[in-house]
Amino acid sequence: MRAVLEGIQVAAFTHFAAGPRVTQFLGALGADVIKIEPPQGEASRTLIRDGEGRFGGQSPSFVTLNRNQRGIAIDLKSESGRSVAGRLVAGADVLVENFKPGALERLGFGYEAVRAVNPNIIYCPISGYHPASPKAMDLGQDMLLQGSSGMASLSGREGCGPTPVGVFAVDAYTAMINVIAILSALHHRNSTGRGQLVHADMLSSALHMMMEEASYVLNVDAQIERSRPYAGHPHAKVPYGAYKAVDGEFVLSLANPDQLKVFTKALGIHDKIGPLISELGQRRHRNEIGEALTRRFADMKISEIEIAATEAGIWMGPVRSLTEALHDPAIHATGLIGTHETSTFGRYRYVKEPITLTDSPLQQSRPAPALGEHSREIMAELGYDATEIERLIADQAVVASQ
Repeated sequence: MRAVLEGIQVAAFTHFAAGPRVTQFLGALGADVIKIEPPQGEASRTLIRDGEGRFGGQSPSFVTLNRNQRGIAIDLKSESGRSVAGRLVAGADVLVENFKPGALERLGFGYEAVRAVNPNIIYCPISGYHPASPKAMDLGQDMLLQGSSGMASLSGREGCGPTPVGVFAVDAYTAMINVIAILSALHHRNSTGRGQLVHADMLSSALHMMMEEASYVLNVDAQIERSRPYAGHPHAKVPYGAYKAVDGEFVLSLANPDQLKVFTKALGIHDKIGPLISELGQRRHRNEIGEALTRRFADMKISEIEIAATEAGIWMGPVRSLTEALHDPAIHATGLIGTHETSTFGRYRYVKEPITLTDSPLQQSRPAPALGEHSREIMAELGYDATEIERLIADQAVVASQ
């Protein structure tokens, strides 16, 4: 069956997380993604290694994020290397880059320069900040953006200080927004024949991810206050949040006043907090109600709490570790966990893209490339003959692993 993006070629000047997430997803959709790395390899190949030499000494995150791509290693500081990259860019449908702002422009591969030789290019630069922002040239990184966007200020309990999210959430969301932008631009080009510049920066993406929370700040509360007894959502009404029982931890979801009254009666604490329970009270008095629930749960087993929650119609679920979630038989039944057997990295497992397309399934056949693994192959496709290829490699303008 034909993949969605079969026949589309992507030039990927990408490193770390946000850029490779974009191109990896495009590759899964069938695009021919060519990753351009420096001769020494991109930094994230070895930045977060496990220290035990697994995956051929490469970072597990690099191995995962750079699947579905071919790789060529080019010295973009050399004239010969830039010539090779220029041929590649001239024939590409899409260019994705997340280098330091201004870096590709200085190398001669900014949008205007690329468009001059490839008018139909869809050019996607990923940066920390919008080009119109006074901070446009500042570096963007997930932790920095969790801080500056306000995301870290929303997590955790009152009084414990800002709590960054334990995943690279801004990288991931920014990447998906840019995938949407590229797919939209490809559809537009199919209709009009015109390429275009597309971009979604990390700060804007982070704020968009928090659009629900922002709606309260923009329209209701000037300042969000976190709650004391539970680390739920800063705008949600109690009992929404995480709690601890004698034998483990669990979460409770939304509850209307009638449900919460039934629940607190079953728990034997309604006389203490019943008068506080109302649509408004569950927000205004969430600390008092939450603290009463927390004290009661500390003497109960999860099974006992679950009976009361079920009777009240309140959703309840376990708090699991990522390890537990990944080993859930229900997850493995879906085929979400994939496996690659490679000569370079050995055997490794990864989480697939959670999309099912019945007539154009996603591709999972290409593992992350070794440094310069496809250099000769790609240069031959660009029109270089064998002698020229070996000269470029001998001159170290291009690095090839084989």
